[in-house]
Amino acid sequence: MSVVRCYDDEGTAHDVAVDSLGFSPAVYGIFIENERLLLLANGRTGLCAPPGCILTANEAPTQAIRHYFRRLTGITPQLGPLLLLEDQFRWLDGRAWRIAAMYFAVSRPFTASLHFDETLDPDITPQWVDLFDLQRNQFLFGLKAVVAGAARSRDASQRQSATASI
Repeated sequence: MSVVRCYDDEGTAHDVAVDSLGFSPAVYGIFIENERLLLLANGRTGLCAPPGCILTANEAPTQAIRHYFRRLTGITPQLGPLLLLEDQFRWLDGRAWRIAAMYFAVSRPFTASLHFDETLDPDITPQWVDLFDLQRNQFLFGLKAVVAGAARSRDASQRQSATASI
């Protein structure tokens, strides 16, 4: 019998038989602005993850992430490319899941201002984190996608600087 290790929101490992896993797709947004990253911090554990959600039946990933950000921040973000697709093995609500996680680059529309809806989940706090202060041990999941998003953001900044100097 094959076993996988699933992690709950507190970072605790649960060994689970592969044939007992549920499956669901999920979508997350990597929102980097002014060399800061928007993360959701769990108030009980301090562990962070990118903003996003598990998809419901018949929900398109791009539609779901736009809707999630609209509820969280009051803006409908502009979507960039898919940065990463990865399998997560998570323990949610007393059950083991294989989550197919999609991470999209997201950005603020030019003139929009953010305001966080703190009532979405009382245990979760949106916060901006300096990219240079990020540490692996503060993430529940999503670090690889953040690294991919930071590289994309850095490349875009370098292109803008090169264009401005011409």
